[in-house]
Amino acid sequence: MTWVECPTHARTALELQKALARLVPRNDVLIMAAAVCDVRPFHFSGSKIKKENLRVIPLVKNPDILASLKKKKKRHQVFIGFGLESSHIFENGFEKVVSKGLDLIVLQKVTKNSNPFGEKPIHAYLLDREKKRRRFGVISKNKLSKILVREAERLYRAKLGF
Repeated sequence: MTWVECPTHARTALELQKALARLVPRNDVLIMAAAVCDVRPFHFSGSKIKKENLRVIPLVKNPDILASLKKKKKRHQVFIGFGLESSHIFENGFEKVVSKGLDLIVLQKVTKNSNPFGEKPIHAYLLDREKKRRRFGVISKNKLSKILVREAERLYRAKLGF
């Protein structure tokens, strides 16, 4: 098993993309649970920016790491991702399964009053390539991780014909 932990092993989305591009070809299962920001500052400052000088922070898009890994995915590999949505969650979730080459996605709804960050239990759905969805009520992240490992094993065995 290979583990890439942010920020210990990769401090930025670009570093994470580079590490995973190197590691994915040597592994059978990818469970991508990182919440990579969609954008990053265009410029980085090596020193403090005084508030009097702070007007605008230009942003650029971060790479879509899972979509870039889709190009390296082998037929037997299993990819599981996570998605956060605030509207049209199932339509957007199923679209992510296809566009990112996922076998499964753990989908979570984010609202003003509900977010999945931290150690607290979450409300989640598990969506697959056949557009099936499995609803988890309130589930601990520990229990969900065990379910994902079993699902990854099941999918991997099926791809190998077991």
